[in-house]
Amino acid sequence: MDTENELHKESKRAAALEFLKSHTAGVLATAGHDGKPHASVVYYTGDDAFSIFFVTLASSRKYQALKANPWGAFVIGTQEVPQTLQLEGPIVELRRDDEMGKQLPQLLARLTSNATYFAPITKMDPADMVVMWMQAKWIRWADYAQPLSGSANVFTELDAKETFLD
Repeated sequence: MDTENELHKESKRAAALEFLKSHTAGVLATAGHDGKPHASVVYYTGDDAFSIFFVTLASSRKYQALKANPWGAFVIGTQEVPQTLQLEGPIVELRRDDEMGKQLPQLLARLTSNATYFAPITKMDPADMVVMWMQAKWIRWADYAQPLSGSANVFTELDAKETFLD
């Protein structure tokens, strides 16, 4: 691949990563044993590998669905500036104290960042809370705010094989 294409790809990757990190909530879609879909809004934090970290309750539908089928889809979108980031990948519970310890302070700050309202999960039993990690294996970034036309110029599908370790 030539240098100009690599720079263009890296520029879009950087824009997608900045979009991920500049937002606080997205929609997580899961499916349980019965294959029925379930979607819910979750507050999250993200890292440089497009991983998503979120807190849920062990008694929730999403947690039960992830135990049955540990693969999910996540989307963040904006209406004011038409942009969307879509991620898919395996989701696991972070069990080791060191892994949870790294993510929990940032997640709790995110959950309590609104001066008027806190995320609903902050009003639930803390003993029931679990930290989840989604490792993005498929990523699609769409920036419709760009003056380009045609979907070939708008969509960038980042290759998870180049970006992430299996």
